[in-house]
Amino acid sequence: MRVDKSRSASSVSGSRKASSVGDGAAFADALKGAASTTSVATTSSLSNVNSVAALMALQGAEDPTERKKRAERRGRQMLDGLDSLKLDLLEGRDPENTLQRLKSYIKSTREDSGAAELESLIDQIELRVEVELAKLEKNA
Repeated sequence: MRVDKSRSASSVSGSRKASSVGDGAAFADALKGAASTTSVATTSSLSNVNSVAALMALQGAEDPTERKKRAERRGRQMLDGLDSLKLDLLEGRDPENTLQRLKSYIKSTREDSGAAELESLIDQIELRVEVELAKLEKNA
């Protein structure tokens, strides 16, 4: 509400008396004011939705270091699987569980880490896993 210094207290009280006579007109004016406030509130809620959508998109944006970490984790899991396979064969245990785990690693979707050296290492690890799987399937 805006307060002007030029108005006197008597003019404010005089306007009250005039508006009390025409309650219908004052009520209609109040409704018009409420309608304009509602449209503003609707617009601001839409802008909030847009800002939330933008925030969600930013959270969905992936950090390159996260991709690299996942690629490293996948490479380590395959190397651990190869070590388990070696131990299974040396100790005379059935390597079927280890083979299934290695097959699932090979079949899983590979993400690009963005690091050429890491990609080369993972290529070599995958090749070694495939060779070991082929050797054991041939003997079975």
